[in-house]
Amino acid sequence: MLLQSTAPLQTPSTLADPRIALVTGSTDGIGKHTAKCLLNEGYKVLIHGRNQRKVDDTIKELSEQGNCVGVVADLSTKLGCDSLCEAVLEKTDRLDVLINNAGVFQQERNITNDGLELTFTVNVLAPFIITNKLLPLLRASADARITIVSSISMQDGPANIDFDNLQFENGGFTSYNSYGISKRLVAMFSKELSRRIPSDEALVISCDPGTVNTKMLKAGWGTLCGVELERADNEFLLSTMKAKDEYHGNYFVGCRKTAPHPDVEDEENGKRLWDILERMMNVHVFWSE
Repeated sequence: MLLQSTAPLQTPSTLADPRIALVTGSTDGIGKHTAKCLLNEGYKVLIHGRNQRKVDDTIKELSEQGNCVGVVADLSTKLGCDSLCEAVLEKTDRLDVLINNAGVFQQERNITNDGLELTFTVNVLAPFIITNKLLPLLRASADARITIVSSISMQDGPANIDFDNLQFENGGFTSYNSYGISKRLVAMFSKELSRRIPSDEALVISCDPGTVNTKMLKAGWGTLCGVELERADNEFLLSTMKAKDEYHGNYFVGCRKTAPHPDVEDEENGKRLWDILERMMNVHVFWSE
């Protein structure tokens, strides 16, 4: 199967048009806070969650702040990722900002219905599928932004990526190893994506969202030791900052360009990961001229 970014679905938007953003995993935590910030800036925001009730409750809560619509999809399966993309394509013909925020931290090695490890699926494969399938909508924007949420936890886990054990199928699983490697891999995907997409088509960055008092932080580290959600502005600020070519493909911590793990910068690593993700999806992806 071939996935190709076709011609824009409409004439690219002007910057005067209301901007449209999709934030995955935005029914709670940092994703929800980011959605609120975008709404306060006049964006139309697509709110995503895997639970219909939580999506409905979030829409009800945030609708007073601006124009938001809900999308329900489970990103732990390929079918769920496809479902999200199909729903977005039905709701809009343009996307100005895509924030791949959804993520999981698992204490045990869980296998999805697709036979893949859950942390890898949600944190790495899902952003790959969603970003590439929504490329036509991003091309319809005059100033598209793609934000991939990674983490400073990318430093955790084995010193170097073992491409024959990305899902710890050959052993070595711990919750911190799995999460850390997944965040290293998704930053690697972001870097490789920036090599394949020129910055004038879409500005691609990855970032650490900050150490924020969320359910994931408490579940993984046993304590709330970060900033309160009301101050978790990194994703929002980076996704709405004035675009500069030198930002393209970079990793940010605290809204500052920061060197990621060395694995992330290795071009051969990026190509190898891209090939693996394509094979998992049985697709060939490219950004057409």
